[in-house]
Amino acid sequence: MTEADLQKISTELVQELTGKKKVQVSACFYKSKALNHKIKLDRGTIHIRIAEGLQHAPETIIRALIKILVLKLHRYKVDRSLYKVYRDYVDNHSQLLSPKKVYQPSKSYQAEGKVFNLNALFDQLNEEFFQNKLQKPLLGWSLRKSYHRLAFYSAKKNLLVVSRIFDAKKVPQEVVKFLLYHEMLHIAIPVVKVNGRRRIHPPAFKQREKQFPQYEAVQKWIEKNINRL
Repeated sequence: MTEADLQKISTELVQELTGKKKVQVSACFYKSKALNHKIKLDRGTIHIRIAEGLQHAPETIIRALIKILVLKLHRYKVDRSLYKVYRDYVDNHSQLLSPKKVYQPSKSYQAEGKVFNLNALFDQLNEEFFQNKLQKPLLGWSLRKSYHRLAFYSAKKNLLVVSRIFDAKKVPQEVVKFLLYHEMLHIAIPVVKVNGRRRIHPPAFKQREKQFPQYEAVQKWIEKNINRL
């Protein structure tokens, strides 16, 4: 959403909620370390500042938030449904909304292995399954061999790692691509909360995971060969 859109929506809602057609409104996005939003009345102008983490949120979320701010400013009662709309969105998109600290990874992490290049495979998968919409995180093979944690994605560190046991000639490329694909789904489908509990693999995640070509074959190969790598 552009600031022009935010200004227009804010003005419309302020006029609607206050019943004042000539009220002055100034709205903008601003840099904030957290999702802190501000509203104040100063010299006849209502100033609304929305944390830039919400700049790409749906219009319905922005409208709900502005209504909450305006109603609270004028000490009007805020409908609980507005809070729910906003909080549900924030809870379900926390990884995208929280500002990311710059992570300086160990230089030991390398995307190009002896056999497979994770950068090249990520680009292939991104184009084939995600319309090139995923932002590439830092990619690397694990520093040590891992047989329990086959791959992982850390949103906080913006890091995706695959166990180095799969960087071998005897490993089919589709196996490595699936491990990457699984972690890329974590980027595309944020963690959701259901009844206060975090669901790392919600139904939408599992459904898309099974859309990977040769899904069943890859699972069987890993189960049969994991202890031989």
